[in-house]
Amino acid sequence: MPVNGMNVGVDYSLLYYDGTSGTLVNLGDVQNVKITGLKHDVKSQPYNDVPRYGYVPDGYKIDFTITRIGSVLEDAMVAFEKNFNTGQIQKPGYLQQTTVNPDGSISRYQYTGMVIFMGDHGDIARDKVVTQSLEGYASTKVQIA
Repeated sequence: MPVNGMNVGVDYSLLYYDGTSGTLVNLGDVQNVKITGLKHDVKSQPYNDVPRYGYVPDGYKIDFTITRIGSVLEDAMVAFEKNFNTGQIQKPGYLQQTTVNPDGSISRYQYTGMVIFMGDHGDIARDKVVTQSLEGYASTKVQIA
């Protein structure tokens, strides 16, 4: 049922495919995802006329907050760095988002041309949940279902 008239997804699934290794990267226990559309502002200011405005799409910034459940994500970041430092061509991947909508329908999107980087590897302490952050940039968002 929509909350306050808004259509809010009730279940998400996220998969990241790494273009360099050709494998799916387990993102772990994703707690929060913030997806921000990026843009360039365009303005045309003709002489003796009103200005015209527009936007040029410029991809997406995607920030993840993840609870560490193992070393898979850190191992992937170590491999990415090693590959880069040895001169291997870095190919972007994609993030696939699947959402089960409140009415039971399913929406699927891919964020293509995507790269990821782990900025915060965690504040590690005894008997404490380790929270990590991952950021990514994608070129486009396409609907796949």
